[in-house]
Amino acid sequence: MKAQNMKPKSAPQQWLLLAAAGLALLGPLRLAVADDLIVNSFDASINGIDWQNFRSYAYSYAEAWDPNQDSEGSPASGSMYLTVNWPLMTDSTWNQSWNDVQIAFSTGGTFNSSDYISFDVDIKVDVTNSSPALDGSYGAIELILNNPWQNVVGWAPLAATNGWQHFTGFFSGIPAGTYSEAIIGFISNGGGTFTNTVNYWIDNIVFTAPATVHTNRPSLSIAPAPPAGLTCIASQPGGTWQRQMIASVSDNYSWNTASAVSNTTTYSMTVAACPGANHPGFQTQFYLVPKAGMIGPVIDNSIDWDSGDVVDFYVSVTANNSAIGQFGYKVNDPSDGTLLSVVTVTNSSGPVGKWSLSFNNNTNVTITSPNGTSTNFIMPAADAALFADPLYAYFGSEPSVNANIGQSSTLSRVTIAGSAGGIDDKFTVLDSNTWALNAADVNGILITPADGKYSVTWSLPDAGYANLYATDNLKNSLGSLQWLSLPSAATGWLSVAGTERMTLISQSALEAAFGYAPTNCFFALFHQ
Repeated sequence: MKAQNMKPKSAPQQWLLLAAAGLALLGPLRLAVADDLIVNSFDASINGIDWQNFRSYAYSYAEAWDPNQDSEGSPASGSMYLTVNWPLMTDSTWNQSWNDVQIAFSTGGTFNSSDYISFDVDIKVDVTNSSPALDGSYGAIELILNNPWQNVVGWAPLAATNGWQHFTGFFSGIPAGTYSEAIIGFISNGGGTFTNTVNYWIDNIVFTAPATVHTNRPSLSIAPAPPAGLTCIASQPGGTWQRQMIASVSDNYSWNTASAVSNTTTYSMTVAACPGANHPGFQTQFYLVPKAGMIGPVIDNSIDWDSGDVVDFYVSVTANNSAIGQFGYKVNDPSDGTLLSVVTVTNSSGPVGKWSLSFNNNTNVTITSPNGTSTNFIMPAADAALFADPLYAYFGSEPSVNANIGQSSTLSRVTIAGSAGGIDDKFTVLDSNTWALNAADVNGILITPADGKYSVTWSLPDAGYANLYATDNLKNSLGSLQWLSLPSAATGWLSVAGTERMTLISQSALEAAFGYAPTNCFFALFHQ
């Protein structure tokens, strides 16, 4: 967002102060209330379609207006009934790669996304006349703005239910600006790959505006920044199983002695921070996946589910604040999450520290926890042989339960030693020669700098709040520009789970803004 220094529109100011570092919310008492933008409610017909892209993958499609289906139950309205004839599994073109179909609706001209909170739509699957995807769901949808193209929701699963499902994508997670089309896409991919026809009802495509002044006063909070390293935030709204991970670019990380440079190959991740006992089930994890077992692309945010052969190692916290490292694997079992030979090791002091998984002579496996506790076991030779190069490594986190959405973990170091390719990364940057993003929400993968100082969060919606401001003296007046603007370009703004905004503030960013190192600091939002 463009940096701006503006005078307040009215004098009253509201302050919230915290500890050594202060935090303030500033804003006028009155806020102009915008009306919702109803893109299409399908009251009497299908209209307002600018273009459609059903690509060559789908056999065909059909659209009709249905006066008997309305998401709000209104007898005076209806909905759009969409039929998509997806390929059969027996068809030569059928695959589990990303395939989507898209419909673009006119918004009646350009609109400014900062005037609205969210992109909302209701969708219902006609389950009686539809075939589910491989995993029993009905695939997923995507919500997109156009001119310019901007994903609001990249993947939202369609559940196996015969009722209306409401989907919301928050504009706070995209660059503010003017757009002119609303696009709804239906996705066939991975476990959510279709095998036959699916029929959908679509209703009430709406851009929701802030309701009143009382719902648009974000509450702010402050905390220390995460430790330096790779921070993986479960930032996708509603993504219970979202994998927030990175994937190795190279494919020569197998422990198989036919290609490895040593009889022993060790994979290690050093956990610098992760949720505590209040968030059981949150996983900091890595996967080892051979190319031969993949049924789709290497970059696949459900790679552990979709691939046939996967080694899965994850660390989670128990109710007494100890931690469990768990190893498991599967072979010849695509589109499934069942693991064989699950082996665990406990670290009584918690999850923080170095966790290692070592393979000696292909089949002798050792798990070692941060306090040196270890366990050994034997992997069948026939299973181990399936993990020869080319093999990719994936590192990151997963919430596993809805209560963990919005939480994060940080890896301060990842090493792979003894394989043909080696990695020793302390994550001062995310090196594109080593790693590619492999995440449900790529915005939730970030590098916390070594001089990371504060994590400032505030609630959504935050329409109209374009900049974060800072001062080291509460006597300073914003009206006389004595507060310093810290635009999102300097701090990085991230929408977390669609409910709050987070920004990381480094010491260097503060010093650049102040021209010196402030001994204390207060932060504020000001409604423009």
